[in-house]
Amino acid sequence: MQMTKLSYLLLPGLVLLAAQSHAACDRSAEASSMPPPAFSYQPPNRGAPAQRVGGGTRSISQLSALAPDHVGRTGQARPRLYWYINPGFRNGVRFRLAKVGTTLPLLEILLPPQPNGGIQHLDLDRYNVSLEPGIHYVWGVMLEPLAHQRLPLLISRGAILMDDSAPSLGLAPTLERPYLAAQQGYWYDAVDWISRRIESEVPGTELRLQRASLLEQGGLFSAALYEREMAQSGR
Repeated sequence: MQMTKLSYLLLPGLVLLAAQSHAACDRSAEASSMPPPAFSYQPPNRGAPAQRVGGGTRSISQLSALAPDHVGRTGQARPRLYWYINPGFRNGVRFRLAKVGTTLPLLEILLPPQPNGGIQHLDLDRYNVSLEPGIHYVWGVMLEPLAHQRLPLLISRGAILMDDSAPSLGLAPTLERPYLAAQQGYWYDAVDWISRRIESEVPGTELRLQRASLLEQGGLFSAALYEREMAQSGR
């Protein structure tokens, strides 16, 4: 009889625990079924002149600065700058950054070859180079020809403006930052923050597809196609 009474006493608690467990499972299933965040890049000024420039007949498809066709914004004084290079090249890449209207670069460096190609980057913080707010800069990458090569000039450039009027972006939750940056017109920060997530999450297939979507919105179709192929291969 005592065991029966104890069972009746415990039964409500067991039912409550079971209900809570089912509710937690339902919430987890609902969260997992939710669609992943999507990029919606909103350029800060559609009337701005095109700034992405490629030299040579194949530069946009084989070597491309990951820059929009207008002056892209960043909220970081020392951002990472990204580019795409077609796999297979054994040439070094010359990186250059300068203020618009000046001939003396803030940074010019020859980077070692990356035969595997794909998305590459340079971190301005590593070279102690800072952008000033409100100043327009132009940056670019050029394929350094080898002595025996006869290639057209492969160069791609982009324009960048440091705009620190939205400091709250850096305080947003890490997972939301890339999408908020894109919505507010901060192209370079959106590219950077999604790229950092890809680096930290292996294989990052869904993130690669998201980066491909962002690149397509910026008109960078060769780099986007590479990303989709990488995602399809599970890398």
